[in-house]
Amino acid sequence: MKSQQLPVMMYIHGFRSGANGSKHEQLQKHFEGRYRVIAPEVDADPEKSLALLNEVISREQPAVIVGTSLGGWMTLMCDSGDAELVVVNPSIDPQSTLSKWINQPLPYFCPRLDGIQTYTLTENILGKYTSYNTLDSINKKANRIHALCSSNDELLGDLHIRFLKPLLPPDRLTVVDDFGHRCSGSGMTHLFNILETVHQSIQKK
Repeated sequence: MKSQQLPVMMYIHGFRSGANGSKHEQLQKHFEGRYRVIAPEVDADPEKSLALLNEVISREQPAVIVGTSLGGWMTLMCDSGDAELVVVNPSIDPQSTLSKWINQPLPYFCPRLDGIQTYTLTENILGKYTSYNTLDSINKKANRIHALCSSNDELLGDLHIRFLKPLLPPDRLTVVDDFGHRCSGSGMTHLFNILETVHQSIQKK
């Protein structure tokens, strides 16, 4: 099957990353021939980033949306249509979590497609998060959400686990302790296992 005919998997990267991050490449390699993996480039401005993501979703109609960290929050909040949603250590309360970096020029972890290599999180941008109701969005999409959370997350602690546990069916929340906030190593193994399960359920529809 030609690449353009494959179902789309969209990956939404986290804070201080970009479309060139390693997870996009790993997802492409693992699902070669089964999905066309796309990775829009966003930043920490929720208004601007969600507008971009919603436009891409409207055009590409992804079957699966995967998001890590702040990208996990955006996955939960975007206009996702009927897509299955897979989030890894989602930043459930971005306004609080990101506040430690306010007004600091921060380098991105990978070369960005937009050519910008530093980002400064302002009070104005941080304040925009108050306009979004994370709980309401999760409640509306719970039957399409799969969450992978680490209990050894050095950034979020167990906040994401405590928040999601009463909202998601037990089989849609995977809690492990063998990776940190960044999804790497065994974290990617867990993610691939979840995505394989999601792929099988999509195939049965």
